[in-house]
Amino acid sequence: MLIPVSATNQLADIRDLPVVAIDLGFSGSTASCGLAFRKSHGTEIESKNYQFNACIQKAAELIASNVNSVLILEAPLSAAFNSNGNPQSRGDFEGKPKPRWWSLGAGAVMSLAALYFLRELCQLVHKDTRCNLIEGFVTGADSVDHAEVAKSLLNNFLNSKPTCWHQPKAPSIISILDWIEPSLRPHASPIVLMPVTR
Repeated sequence: MLIPVSATNQLADIRDLPVVAIDLGFSGSTASCGLAFRKSHGTEIESKNYQFNACIQKAAELIASNVNSVLILEAPLSAAFNSNGNPQSRGDFEGKPKPRWWSLGAGAVMSLAALYFLRELCQLVHKDTRCNLIEGFVTGADSVDHAEVAKSLLNNFLNSKPTCWHQPKAPSIISILDWIEPSLRPHASPIVLMPVTR
């Protein structure tokens, strides 16, 4: 079901598909997840804030209603380790202006949230449904209004410039899909979309 979009040369083939973009939150009481949706070839974007489980349910409903779609999930979708087997940054996009690694603080929490989110999503959507997976990366003050962040991710995906995209790099990169949908061959890691807000 989940297909990692691992290179920018794959984007042209999926831009006209239905797109679900999610600014993932992990609160037990507030609507900390923003979800934005655009139908196939459409121009109108719908966005709304949801609680965590309601966001999973809505995403599953939207993805299941299409044979092939795109999911942009704003949470770490890969893990990076150095040659000694210790966690490290996945690239400059996680290190500047200050460390925002997948394994530190909020990054670690969102890594866990993404694992659970995608696990539940896979249980709710038929395995023959194709869902092209991309990681979104937004930090700090840029991630206050969750529905707006999701909308920004979606808009940047549709109109992205090459500088928006990052490839996770390290001596060892592990895709989140290796934990969710284990296989004999390692999965590719989804590329990272960092929206341009200005």
